[in-house]
Amino acid sequence: MVYNHFMQIRTEIHHGEWNQFIAENSSPSSFLQTYEWGEFQKSLGFKIHRFAVTGEAGEYLAVAQAIVRPLHFGKTYLEVTKGPVMQVVSNKLISCVFEELRRIGKKENSVLIRINPPYESGLQLTTYNFTPPEILLRQMEPQDTVLVDLTKTEDELLENMHEKSRYNIRLAKKKGVKIEEKTKDSPAFDKFIELIGETARRDGIAVWPRSRFEKFRQQFMLGDYKSRDPRAILLTGEFEGKILAASIIMLFGDSGTYLYAASSSESRNANVPSLALWEAIRQSKLAGKKYYDMWGIAPAGADEDHSWAGITRFKSRYIKSGKTGVERHCIGTWDLVVDKKYHTLFRVAKKIKTLFKR
Repeated sequence: MVYNHFMQIRTEIHHGEWNQFIAENSSPSSFLQTYEWGEFQKSLGFKIHRFAVTGEAGEYLAVAQAIVRPLHFGKTYLEVTKGPVMQVVSNKLISCVFEELRRIGKKENSVLIRINPPYESGLQLTTYNFTPPEILLRQMEPQDTVLVDLTKTEDELLENMHEKSRYNIRLAKKKGVKIEEKTKDSPAFDKFIELIGETARRDGIAVWPRSRFEKFRQQFMLGDYKSRDPRAILLTGEFEGKILAASIIMLFGDSGTYLYAASSSESRNANVPSLALWEAIRQSKLAGKKYYDMWGIAPAGADEDHSWAGITRFKSRYIKSGKTGVERHCIGTWDLVVDKKYHTLFRVAKKIKTLFKR
């Protein structure tokens, strides 16, 4: 589909070209927009739409991968997680991307189109009738994170982190805690599943079911990957012969991402999770990454009683802001409502449900 004299929509996607564009035009690199993430979503039963806006020579100018999420009454919504990704921000390019998303949304009987661009500024989304989400508030990616600067040496990173984090790392080493990569080890994966379940019950958080983790493992952990491909590694932390912590780290583009971490309540004074996090940072640095993305902290200015206040303190202690890392605050999640009638219906139903829960 041609939108003007030089920009057109391309839906025949070249895997490598797609990933390369995302890696080069988002930082930290947006693995949720990679070709493989779309294939992972397909394996879960979701429909995927991918398109690129191309220029005169066929070069990519912008890309978007939209997941079709089902709603009640035969309705859906489109979710563009950590996207769209653009080479430059211009009104013509943005309009072209949003027009194509509208076309797909109409085809898929969507109530809304949800985007979460991986940028801190530059997009005036209200100009294009986007608004902050009013429904489906749990289905949003974090917009705030901590980035560890992996161009620094290990000594610089250690010297500039909070003294408590540095102490915990050294104490764990002194106690004999061992961190190992066990990406393709099935018993280690089973232990991760056990620990993530324990962590979810202890902290009151929701995590994927085992079946989803298994499909994730098949897509990102068990293959033979090229340098441009997103891949994940599994790290385990062992103390006195027992695995007490495990984490999954996503590696793509310029970044390693702290995707999932789990720990046991046993032997907490051994500080296994602290050393496991430090090793994840080290492994990302060894993989040639520029950043280690802590993947989610409380919003800027959040109160001390925010549900993420504790994990924010834990993650922020691994950097000295402005010297060995930064807090990154992206523009967040925005919705373009394309079916106002059903959007209103869902919003009212949510309010009624909330009232009955009181």
